[in-house]
Amino acid sequence: MPDAGAPLGFDVATTLVGSGLTLLLTAGVIRYGDQVTTLPREVIYAGGGGALLVLGVLLGTVLVAMGHR
Repeated sequence: MPDAGAPLGFDVATTLVGSGLTLLLTAGVIRYGDQVTTLPREVIYAGGGGALLVLGVLLGTVLVAMGHR
C-alpha cells in the first residue's frame, strides 16, 4: 500500500511545515533582529534547537499514538 502522505516521493506535510517554520523564523528575524543580536549566539542556537527538539518529539509521539508511524 503506498504512503498517502508521500505521493511525490517526499513527505508533503513535513515539507509544508518546514517551509512555514522557515518563513515564520525569517519574519521574526526581520521584525526583531535588532533585539536578537543582543543575545549570545549560543543562546539563540540552544533556544531554536530546543524548540525543534520538543516539537519533533511531540509530533512523533502523536503520530505513534494515532498509529501512523
